[in-house]
Amino acid sequence: MDSSRITPIDLRILHALQIYPRASWALLGEALGISPATVARRWARLKEAGLAWTSAYPSQVRDGAADIAGAYVFASCVPGSALETATALAEHSEALSVELTVGERDLFITIATPNRAALGEYLLGPLSAVPGLLSFDTTLLARLHLEGSQWRLRALPPDISHNLRAAAGRQERVPPRRPADEVDQQVLAVLGEDGRASYAVIAAACGISESMARRRTESLLASGGIAVRCDVAWEIAGWPVSTTLAARVPPERLPETVRGFTVLPEARMVASCVGVADLLVSLWLPSVQNIPRMAAAIAGRFPDSEMRRWLTGVRAVKRVGRLLDAQGRATGWVAPFQSSTPPPEGER
Repeated sequence: MDSSRITPIDLRILHALQIYPRASWALLGEALGISPATVARRWARLKEAGLAWTSAYPSQVRDGAADIAGAYVFASCVPGSALETATALAEHSEALSVELTVGERDLFITIATPNRAALGEYLLGPLSAVPGLLSFDTTLLARLHLEGSQWRLRALPPDISHNLRAAAGRQERVPPRRPADEVDQQVLAVLGEDGRASYAVIAAACGISESMARRRTESLLASGGIAVRCDVAWEIAGWPVSTTLAARVPPERLPETVRGFTVLPEARMVASCVGVADLLVSLWLPSVQNIPRMAAAIAGRFPDSEMRRWLTGVRAVKRVGRLLDAQGRATGWVAPFQSSTPPPEGER
């Protein structure tokens, strides 16, 4: 399957799955006005080709909870070694995402660890020891305001999007009935690789009954303990240029600036940070030609912000655990770190 075979129906299915990643084929078919079998068949083709995939992770990672230590690393590599270095980094469970960039640095790396001690150990140990890594600086995550699971293809009309959001919102949120345990962690590990894994697949992988797999999965979803997302390859997103900016913002203007960036349709990540920058923003753009226009628009809208870095991606090697080829297609999976504590059972 090549990109020329991507149809408007495929894009509508993907947009629907971004809104409600574990929706049944029947619900999706009804919402989109096509048969459930057609939805399932088209999804299977997209997934097999590596053009789309689903995954799950503890909601602490999404929500920037205090018991998760996150950081963004800007790295320079020995000349000629950037791809090899990025490939080596992609095998690290702590490196959630790894991107080759042009600008002041060769790599942009997203790090997540269970706590600050683990973050320090990783930065000073495994990360520093990667062959070809010449130097790097680190910005600590303070709060994640927007992340990739909230980005949309915008292939659906507003009424269908609204109906799917309503259907997803009807999934009852419940308070914790018990502490999360090892079985929950096993369920999360299966869903991490495939966010739409069936209860039969989860049961077989975890060594539990299918009914228990259903209960545990639904409990984690209902309690908000895990986040599920649908991702797509750059080539079918229609926004193939990734760019990341790091800015210094006066403290009194930071809330306003954050709000301004989070409503941009191009924004995929907005984070307040401590370190090289106070604010980190990642954008997806239709073309390189859009970068100067975007830079001018940002300068005009946020004149008090000082741009410290502006990096443009040339290839994503890994995105939230998923290994990617040169076209951004999924080729493999490296499980992110397993938290030393169970996923939280509370509301976002």
